[in-house]
Amino acid sequence: MPLCQVRIESFRCLRRVELGLDDKRNYFFGRNGAGKTSVLEAIYLLGRGRSFRTRQNRRLIRRGDSGFSVYGEYKKDDRIKRLGVALGGGSLDLRLDGEPAGGVASLTQVLPVHVIEPNIHSLIEAGPRERRRFLDWGVFHVEPGYLSCWRRYRRILGQRNAALKRGHDSLAWDNGFIDAAIAVDHARSNYTRALQDALTGLDEKLLGASVKIEYRSGWARETSLYDALVASHNKDRTIGLTHVGPHRADLVVTMNARGVREEVSRGQQKLIAATLILAQIRVFADARGDGGVLLCDDPAAELDQVGLAGLLSALEGLPAQLILTGLSETRLPPARDFPVFHVDRGNVVPVV
Repeated sequence: MPLCQVRIESFRCLRRVELGLDDKRNYFFGRNGAGKTSVLEAIYLLGRGRSFRTRQNRRLIRRGDSGFSVYGEYKKDDRIKRLGVALGGGSLDLRLDGEPAGGVASLTQVLPVHVIEPNIHSLIEAGPRERRRFLDWGVFHVEPGYLSCWRRYRRILGQRNAALKRGHDSLAWDNGFIDAAIAVDHARSNYTRALQDALTGLDEKLLGASVKIEYRSGWARETSLYDALVASHNKDRTIGLTHVGPHRADLVVTMNARGVREEVSRGQQKLIAATLILAQIRVFADARGDGGVLLCDDPAAELDQVGLAGLLSALEGLPAQLILTGLSETRLPPARDFPVFHVDRGNVVPVV
């Protein structure tokens, strides 16, 4: 179920690009600054409603132009789904099959897009928020109804915090808070177990080591959430915030029983993060029959020879459409007869 057609206009350095993509693998080569990453960024925008490089959408508009648009056709269940993202005025215009999309989640549900890019190590190195986002995005794709469950929890959490900040007692919100929190926690815990199973073999292939993940709920594991709220009651009232719950959860990652946030190199962090993303693709494929689209931004520049060889080996047979960039075919040899595109100063040309 691949992304088969893409049209990009006035995006970054790309004036107008039209692509017909192979459903298995595609390569884009060119010098630094030629526009390779911009192609990946535009595709990512179609599935995530945002860039993986900036939160400021106006920075994505080609210099001198007033807006941008990205259009894609995705095969899903033997049907073509048409997705569009454009910016002309103040906010993004999201379209699905020619109609206004019901928020970013509508596009994301159709087009699961993953990315391995230079800042991927932040999944390991940054704080718990990055890993919670990784978990929640994964659970959203494999657990029907999770989005509404997560939104209900965030709404009640906001109401509880508002009451605490006003100096009111939060007890009126606690039953609903606990019900919503337990539902979120249960879905995340199930997903983490599936993700750990999917890591089997990938960790040895990419790292030659064992990678383990542990989901920590946001309160002490030996304590019920009710008891944790009671114990935190005075602190919550004093500071005006809820200190226990899924919003404080984390995904703890270890390699050969060692912590990976401070005890391994940046290169190893990148490979560990890539391993988690590949495992997530496996979980997606098992749950929905479609691993989505994986964007790999110049992996040859980011990894040493051993790490690159491990990644390329792990990509073989991966249940996802692959779109890779590189400086040259020498550094990233294309596999078999998959299409190759040359990118130069914002122009993208298929190599015949």
